Amino acid sequence: YVAIAALLGLATIAVTKAIYFVEYAFEELPISWVWWPALGGIAVGLVGYVAPRTLGVGYTNIEDLVAGRLALPAILVLCSFKFVSWAISLGSGTSGGTLAPLLTLGGGLGAILGSLAIAAAPGLGVDGRIAALVGMAALFAGASRALLASMVFAFEATRQPHGILPLLGGCTASFMVSSMFMKNSIMTEKIVRRGVRV
Repeated sequence: YVAIAALLGLATIAVTKAIYFVEYAFEELPISWVWWPALGGIAVGLVGYVAPRTLGVGYTNIEDLVAGRLALPAILVLCSFKFVSWAISLGSGTSGGTLAPLLTLGGGLGAILGSLAIAAAPGLGVDGRIAALVGMAALFAGASRALLASMVFAFEATRQPHGILPLLGGCTASFMVSSMFMKNSIMTEKIVRRGVRV
């Protein structure tokens, strides 16, 4: 679980860079910023038409990931489309959250990496549901740098004592990897880009 979460620490860097890349791309458009959210809304609507599970907050998706109710192909589709939809939505200036999308993406990536670990080394005893839980909390811990809050949130949401040790190790690994390779969190990057010292 620590190795899975360390990889998710690297994923936090990619996710953060992608969000701000999309934001920069919108700034380069030859139209007024007033129209950016409308363009973002069209993109989110198109993605939602193709993959309806990407619409809304996504708590059902999170529950399904942690309960192990989604097949691997469904997880891949959900995570891919949710990431595109979320990145365009935030990048276009549309107000939106980071918690639920990060939890969905992290849970999906954790489940995928957990499935790979189970296939590669079945004797390790990796549980795909715990891998999804660790992934969910680890991606949020790495992206937001809220280490303890991520662990407590994941435990409080599931109340599964078997998840405490994997959550502790996983969130710490993701936090450390993210801190080593990314100076700012997903929450502070925009402020820093505006010239404010954090």
